[in-house]
Amino acid sequence: MRLPCKATRLAAHKLKKLQAWNEAQAQNQKLRHKRFEQCKGLLFWVGGWVGSGHSGIFFFISAMLASATFAGVSIINLPTNLSCPDPKSLCYLVFQMRFNNKSVILPQQAKDIIAEYERNKSKPKRRR
Repeated sequence: MRLPCKATRLAAHKLKKLQAWNEAQAQNQKLRHKRFEQCKGLLFWVGGWVGSGHSGIFFFISAMLASATFAGVSIINLPTNLSCPDPKSLCYLVFQMRFNNKSVILPQQAKDIIAEYERNKSKPKRRR
């Protein structure tokens, strides 16, 4: 006699689980549809923006800024060594932004480098 009662309880429990799963699937379907509609609206907005001509102006200005930045960075970093007259000069301040700012040479350093070069030049080279 207890067997049908236990089977009924198991069936009722399984039915509740199945109904909860179906409700969750329905909620997921509604959310997916809502996201699809939002995406579709965004795509239409982007299409209208591109078609309006404002996008061309935006991309032109963005490209000009990017190329100016690249050119500025290249010009600053292009010379291998740079001799600046004074640590307070604009040359020295600008070239402190270099990737390798140790290659900026001040007048005192230039004298030291030339003296070291002259010393090394006068030494005979040893053959091994």
